[in-house]
Amino acid sequence: MPLLDVHGQPVNVIDRGEGDAVVFLHAFPLQAAMWDYQLDALDGSHRCIAIDMPGFGESPAPAAPDEASMQAWAGLVAGVLDQLGVDAATVVGASMGGYLAMALLRHHPERVRQLVLADSRARSDDPGVAQRRSAQQDRLREGTEVEVLAKETVEGLLSSGSMSRSDLVEYVHALAAGAEVDGWIAALEAMKDRPDSMLLLRRADVRALVIVGELDRVTPIAEAMSLRSLLKGELVVVPNVGHLPNVEDPLAFNEALVAFLGVPAATEGAGEGATEGADAPADADATPTTP
Repeated sequence: MPLLDVHGQPVNVIDRGEGDAVVFLHAFPLQAAMWDYQLDALDGSHRCIAIDMPGFGESPAPAAPDEASMQAWAGLVAGVLDQLGVDAATVVGASMGGYLAMALLRHHPERVRQLVLADSRARSDDPGVAQRRSAQQDRLREGTEVEVLAKETVEGLLSSGSMSRSDLVEYVHALAAGAEVDGWIAALEAMKDRPDSMLLLRRADVRALVIVGELDRVTPIAEAMSLRSLLKGELVVVPNVGHLPNVEDPLAFNEALVAFLGVPAATEGAGEGATEGADAPADADATPTTP
């Protein structure tokens, strides 16, 4: 479909299928296409909407990246839903997309029918993380290419087993390669200045699912346990994967999502190995990154 003009910002939106709406919000520094496996699994039963945030995928960069905020991005998502005629949806957010989903719940709660948070956290950035985001912004302003930072970031997102799969690594690199400098700067700005959402989630009256990769070094299982506790929702741990379980093991991720949505599973063997609970060990020897 053509780009939507939302509050003066052109936005690329993937809109497939019919039925109850499911909105997919992508991780940093990826794009809406990271959800292709999920759209393929659900577009026969749901209306699947995936949005490229400004400067990522096929959405042009924002005009004022230093003014970006999760609140403004939540308004952008609400504006997309307005134009598509969607009153409320199940909102699925991964990592940065989870921060955005929480902002949507904060500023436009009527749009969030159900909530799925994958490999995300409720806490705001601590000073060290915020400083690292600012340092990345400075590197970009000084001329560092997005591809350099993307390679550094992506390799911190995947588990060691996923890193051994060259086709998967190339695929994730390709998802990150299309981002623009101002898109990165805007996303970093929105993430580092986002508010703490722990009280928001504790007070939320919304059915929720929390998914986490067993070996996620960025937002480990402890963060997912906190989200599950705050939301009083379900928790699914996807074994042997890192920060991007929907890409690293799409069958297991889809099984959890399909079960939550109440859609009959159509793929034989989908999701083998997905485990509910929170006692699987995180990869404690790895060095965390900061999406």
